[in-house]
Amino acid sequence: MPLYRLSPYLYVFCWIALAFLPYVFFANIIYVSLLFYFSGVGLYYSFVSITNKELPLYFKGLFLFVLVLMLYGLYLVILGDDVYWQASAQYVDKHHYLLWLMSSLLSSVPMYVFTSRGWIKERDMKIIFGIFLFACIYAYYGSLKFQMMQAKLLNSTQDEFTITCVYSFLGIIPLVLLFKKYRIIQFILLCVMFVYCVLGAKRGPVLIGGVSSIILIFSMFAQSSLKKKIAIALITAVFLGGMYIFINHQIESSPYFAMRVEQTMEGNTSRREEHSQRVLEYFSNATNLRQFAFGIGAQGTLSMNETFVHNDWIAILLEQGIFGLCLYIFYWLCFIYTWFKSRRNYDCFVGLGLLVFIGLGKTLFSMYYLPVTAEMVTSSGIYSISLGYFLARAFPQKETIQITIHKENDMESCHG
Repeated sequence: MPLYRLSPYLYVFCWIALAFLPYVFFANIIYVSLLFYFSGVGLYYSFVSITNKELPLYFKGLFLFVLVLMLYGLYLVILGDDVYWQASAQYVDKHHYLLWLMSSLLSSVPMYVFTSRGWIKERDMKIIFGIFLFACIYAYYGSLKFQMMQAKLLNSTQDEFTITCVYSFLGIIPLVLLFKKYRIIQFILLCVMFVYCVLGAKRGPVLIGGVSSIILIFSMFAQSSLKKKIAIALITAVFLGGMYIFINHQIESSPYFAMRVEQTMEGNTSRREEHSQRVLEYFSNATNLRQFAFGIGAQGTLSMNETFVHNDWIAILLEQGIFGLCLYIFYWLCFIYTWFKSRRNYDCFVGLGLLVFIGLGKTLFSMYYLPVTAEMVTSSGIYSISLGYFLARAFPQKETIQITIHKENDMESCHG
């Protein structure tokens, strides 16, 4: 096998390694090294992709958004200081802003190139999906075990917790489309992922994952015969009934889950509304004209709030101002436009539509463009791998593929 063909497998392997890292053997030097690797690979293939004329509009919006935020990050690295994260009682290294940004947003670019060049095929993605699904399940139990150990150290009797890592399941939901020839398997996979989202008691994944599953199920009807539509309808009824029974069972048997549901019904957002309100008040009343237009700078949220705001739109408004907010809106418009343009490939249209919905959901409930923990970086990486794959299937770089094939044929001729 040529050495350049190892690149996609090494890249995916490193993401798999990061998915297991927090629960097997977490070492900060390994974590930061992986972030540097993902950032470097993302930058390299971004440069490679820019030279291609057939690049979909999504990447143009992405590169502009990332470039501007990188300038903010470089300013922080050169002239700023490490920022204190009060809620976690630790300093955040100032260079992490750039690493988080590039690792999360640029990771779709290498996958786009690998898939366009034929180095990653559907069979490979099925294997990658299986490994990531196992990694997500392993992460759930690893996180649960860690929190139970912490509770024991604090002499707490609590045995149920909120498991943040279930956000990673959202990134692989669109890949269920790869198993369209086996509808039963698709339903089983959706059931497994939704069950873990519920067990994680994380309201964002439950809502986003549940709606995404329903959208995916309804997409199955479009290209099916009448007989298959009837079968899908029956399986859907069983699926929805089973989920309803399971959620009711959790409410009745799990006091913690029942409390989370009650909090949601009462509008309790775990202090997120409080943090958001504080940030918005600061932006409205304590910023000058320049800061209002261009923000107070990267990681500025931690300088006036005890933790991250967990809402991309509010965080960008404070840190990059009206200018940054407009750029973020432009990025999402490019994403949505690219999704609409993928209509000629139905599976990609559904997959990209799910990724648009999941991504927008994460901007409201979590962190889409700037994940600040290893768990959230993993979630962003898995999401980006799915995104890069579907973008390449919908908008392949035909010229690049042909050149690659010619080179391989020439090499084989030389060896022959």
